[in-house]
Amino acid sequence: MHSGDMGGARDSFRAKLLLGDPQPLVAAGLASLLGAAGHHVAACVYTGAAAETAILSGGIDVAVIDIDFADPSPSALVALLRQRRQRVPIIVMAPEADHPALSHVIESGIDGLVLKSQAATGLDHCLTTVIAGSQWFDRRAMAHALDRAHIIGGAGRLTPRERDVAKLVATGQRNRSIADRLGISEGTVKMHLHNVYAKMGLESRTQLAMDGRLKMLA
Repeated sequence: MHSGDMGGARDSFRAKLLLGDPQPLVAAGLASLLGAAGHHVAACVYTGAAAETAILSGGIDVAVIDIDFADPSPSALVALLRQRRQRVPIIVMAPEADHPALSHVIESGIDGLVLKSQAATGLDHCLTTVIAGSQWFDRRAMAHALDRAHIIGGAGRLTPRERDVAKLVATGQRNRSIADRLGISEGTVKMHLHNVYAKMGLESRTQLAMDGRLKMLA
């Protein structure tokens, strides 16, 4: 991370930025800061849905959005853009390096990650790097994300359905009630549970209920 005042944006190309934060005052402050540094903030939004609409409507070169946006989340927005073959780099802002969603959002394929707790130069450097066609991630955030992924271990490799089954088993529900709740057969529940045990290195429902890794995936 560099120190000092924010550097100016590249004169050869003023990218049209989308800035998204759930707190309007924070968004306005960041927009003013970026504008003073020579960047062009084309739009400010305060929800995930508004970010999606603005990006899909075209005219946005780079989106800078808060990690806690929902409906869609940053990860879902990346997937949607990929599905539509629409290339708009996504930079995510997180409040701290230990945010629980960091690993997931990095794995989704975002182009940049900055921490709100760091100096403003980090955002400027991230922006200019991403605009130039590369990726930029805060090193401290990346280190925390890697540590978290290591701790989670096999639980992070569960499919969505295996995760559903594992969480219900961990709350004490039996296979029959899990099957009814998920709309699958009891045999399918047993198959998913077998895969959960194998991936997480467990042998029983009791061990699964006491394992803390599933909570870290929430």
